[in-house]
Amino acid sequence: MKKQLLAVGDSFTYGDELQDPYQAWPYQLADLLDYDAHNLGLSGASNTSILRRTLEALAVDNYDLVVIGWTSPGRIEWKDDIGIPYNLWPGYADTAGFFTHLPWRVDLLNYISRHHNPAYLYRLYLTYVISVQSYCKANNIEYRMMDVSYNNYYRKVGSEQDDKLEAKIDTEKFVGWGSHGMAEIIKGCPVGPRLHPLEKGHKKIANELHMSLK
Repeated sequence: MKKQLLAVGDSFTYGDELQDPYQAWPYQLADLLDYDAHNLGLSGASNTSILRRTLEALAVDNYDLVVIGWTSPGRIEWKDDIGIPYNLWPGYADTAGFFTHLPWRVDLLNYISRHHNPAYLYRLYLTYVISVQSYCKANNIEYRMMDVSYNNYYRKVGSEQDDKLEAKIDTEKFVGWGSHGMAEIIKGCPVGPRLHPLEKGHKKIANELHMSLK
């Protein structure tokens, strides 16, 4: 039986805009390692969602390798009385019409767009990273992490407290920490109309993760 790889992230992990979603980096990485891939990438996912779904998956099944593609710290998962989790972020444009028939969700979106605290959201992101890192280490699970983008607005508003949290991150397991994320890796590669990587970009991401495991 092959070893099992769990990947969790947002649209860059899911494979938005690929003609064949099985060309997304989790499957390409699994092929390089001769593993089976379980891709829990979700379009528009927040780090709250990524954290929750990672720990839920690890509580149920055993995996030999977990790879997390963290997204923008501004994204938040919420769940109202309808009972279906959804993700939103400051300035979210509801082009798909998910919120227009649910005015209370519009109220929440308008509130966080006007009154969010970017430094706090970045600090939450750091606590999520440390939480998954600690869980994997405590349970002897091999893992790697990577940001979807290094140069994001939230990273630029940190404080001394954030520096202390950042010092807790195992940078040997966090690919590109302090220098780059997936968006920087795929620079120069073809992207779709919504700027998601196509097959060549996913291959570059998979190769960089693979190199970190050697």
